[in-house]
Amino acid sequence: MMENLFYVYLSFIFLIVLVINMLTPNFTRKEIVFGVRVPGNKIDSPEIKGIKGRFIKNNLIIGVPFILLFSFLNYKFTNVTVILITVFAFVFINFLVYMISNREVKVLKLKNSWFKGKKQVVAVDVSYSRDKGKNLVPLRLFLIPLSIILINIILGYVNYAALPHRVPIHWDFSGNIDGYQLKSRFLIWEIPLFQMASTFMFFIICKIIGWSRQQLNVSDPEISVKKDMRFRRVWSVYMVIFAAAMNLLLTFGTIQIFGVFRVSNLLVGILTVAFAGFMILITMVLSIRIGQGGSNLDIGKDSFGKTESEVIDKDDDSFWKLANTIYYNPDDPSLFVEKRFGVGWTINAGRPAGMAIYIGMIALLVIIVIVAKNTAP
Repeated sequence: MMENLFYVYLSFIFLIVLVINMLTPNFTRKEIVFGVRVPGNKIDSPEIKGIKGRFIKNNLIIGVPFILLFSFLNYKFTNVTVILITVFAFVFINFLVYMISNREVKVLKLKNSWFKGKKQVVAVDVSYSRDKGKNLVPLRLFLIPLSIILINIILGYVNYAALPHRVPIHWDFSGNIDGYQLKSRFLIWEIPLFQMASTFMFFIICKIIGWSRQQLNVSDPEISVKKDMRFRRVWSVYMVIFAAAMNLLLTFGTIQIFGVFRVSNLLVGILTVAFAGFMILITMVLSIRIGQGGSNLDIGKDSFGKTESEVIDKDDDSFWKLANTIYYNPDDPSLFVEKRFGVGWTINAGRPAGMAIYIGMIALLVIIVIVAKNTAP
């Protein structure tokens, strides 16, 4: 019964990924359509609207059958390898659907020579480098998730003596123990170390929000600056909240393992699923409400895209590779830039440090896959 619930949950994850993929054009900057920069007065053209409509249709026509197929394969062949293959395959299929739309916009842009004869400029806020740290949440607020880690360590030391020789460390959804570990001092640090790694990751993301290059619209640079500042602040606050919420959730693991007080295993399972669903929902709501770079925020009288202008944002598509998903510009000193599809940042692969990060991420992914395959029952 519990195995069946796992595969239902996995199918639900596939469905969430599909929905997020369909909604992503609503997160992205208005002038960036499927990774391609277009003039502001063309973003609501019938051709662009048609491409967006076909993107949703393609997601449904291609994505839904594959969700059914992959769900069946995972149910029929109870194997970690099959799960990994279907997950990576589904991500790749979603990328192919995006590539179709990306190609359509590129062809449309080239055919109509939208940037020909236009003066292309880059808007710059000269005070950004000096004041960018002021736009973020005070980093001392990360003391909140760190204090939760300290509580976990204290709970471990206080309750360590009462632990049995074989300590239950994992339970299935029915509440049955399905994992043990021999009693050792490492148990005290096991969850806190994971919490430290998680908190450090959110701290680095928060710093990246401040480090990343600013992107402004030449048509409304002042309003664009205000949107960018609000965008960075909201997401930096979110990183602190996410870090604290994650550490609180993991604290239930410490409470269970050390028997601080009795907690229903079913309750912990429900809280874990509810937490994941709630954070996904909040992320989607913030992404739609704020948009990439604050593009969806209603601040001032934004005239972007309402009139045709001879001065437009510089067409920098030539620096974007692999369907405009990878930024490669050796002449740009920025290591982090806004991604072209969705909300967030990506890495400048043209910088030595950027290429090193990409190689490191690929190596880490390979290691995770190998470990998951070799440790599977």
